[in-house]
Amino acid sequence: MTKLFNYIFVLLVFVTAFTSCKVDDRDVLYTAADVDIHSFSINGVEGTINPDNSTISVILPAGTSLKNLSPDIMLGEGAVVSPNTGEAVDFTDAGGNLTTVMYLVSNKDVYQKYTVSVDVARAKITKFKIGSVEGDIDDITKKITFYLPVGTDLTTLIPVVEYTEGAVLSPASGSVVDFSSPVNFSLDYLGSIFTYEATVHLGEKPTPVLTLYNGENISPTWASIASTLNNGYVNPKTDGINTTSTCVSIMRKKEATDDGGRPWSGGALWNENKVNIDPAIYNKFTLMVLKNIAGDVQLEVQSNGEQNKDWLKATYSADALGAWQELTFEIPASRTAIINNILVAPHVVDTENDANFTSQMMYWDELKAYPKQQ
Repeated sequence: MTKLFNYIFVLLVFVTAFTSCKVDDRDVLYTAADVDIHSFSINGVEGTINPDNSTISVILPAGTSLKNLSPDIMLGEGAVVSPNTGEAVDFTDAGGNLTTVMYLVSNKDVYQKYTVSVDVARAKITKFKIGSVEGDIDDITKKITFYLPVGTDLTTLIPVVEYTEGAVLSPASGSVVDFSSPVNFSLDYLGSIFTYEATVHLGEKPTPVLTLYNGENISPTWASIASTLNNGYVNPKTDGINTTSTCVSIMRKKEATDDGGRPWSGGALWNENKVNIDPAIYNKFTLMVLKNIAGDVQLEVQSNGEQNKDWLKATYSADALGAWQELTFEIPASRTAIINNILVAPHVVDTENDANFTSQMMYWDELKAYPKQQ
C-alpha cells in the first residue's frame, strides 16, 4: 500500500511538472515583433507617416479619383496588414466625402492600428490686393476681379497675394504686372497647377446680386405661415435649371384649412432670419418655383413689425408644369421703406372651389435680389 502511494505521488509530481513546463512555454508573448508600417505609397506618391499618433496621410495630384486606390505597403519581417498591400480601397464615402481607413498590422502576438487619410492637392489664392483695394476671388470659376479708379495706369500694378503655404506662385507676389488684359496667376503645389484669371476694371464696383436663400451655403430657416414647411427638402428635379440639392417644400391643400389650405399658405424670412433690402438700390427679386398647376405666386414684402406691406405677384405658367421656373417680382417704384420681411405663397389662389386643383407638394428655391443697374 505504501509503495502504491509513493508511486502515485511520484507520478503526480511528474505530471504536474510536465504540465507546468508546457503552460509556461505556451504563455510566452513575443512583444518585440515589428508592427511598423515602413512605407505607404499610392500611385508612386509616398505618404507621410507619423509614428507618434500612428497616422498616415497621402496627397495625390489634383483630379485623382479617391476610389479604388491600391496602396503599396512595406512592412517588417513576419508582419501582415489588413487591408492587404495592393488591395483596392475607397477613401471617400457614398456621398463623395473624404473618409479615413483603418489599417491593422499584426506580427506574432503584437498588433498596431494606423489611421490613413488620402486627399488630392488643393491650393488656392486667399487674398489678392493692389494698393488698398482687395479683389473679389471666386474659387469656383477661379476668377479674380478688381475695380480701380478711372485713370489708373494698368501697365505697372503690383499685386500682393496670399495663397496656400508651400505653393509657388507665378507671377510672384510683389512683382510688377501689366493688367491691360486679364492675367493668369498659377500656383504650383505638389505637382498640380491651379490657375486663377485676374481682371482689373476701371470704374466703380457694381452692386452685387444678393442671394437671400439657395438651400446650400445660404440657407436661413423659413418660418411656416398657415402651413407645415420642410426646410432643406431634397430637390425633386435637379436636371433642369435648378441643380441645387435642397429646397423648401410645402403641402398646398385644396381645403380651406390653416395648415396649407389658405391662399397665403407659405413661409417667411423674418425675425432672426430677416433681410435688409433697400428699394433705392434693388428693384426686383427672382425666385425658383416648382409645382404641378399654373397660377400666381406671391411675395409679400414688409418692414420690421409687419409694416409697409407690398404684395408682388408673378405667374407660374402652364408651359412647363412640374419643372422649375424662375419668376421675377418687381418692387414698386414708389416704395421707399426698407424690406426686412419676405413671405412666399407658392399658390396665392383660393382653391377650395377649384375643381381642377388637387392637394400637392410645391417647392421654392434660389431667392435673389437684383440691383437697379442690372
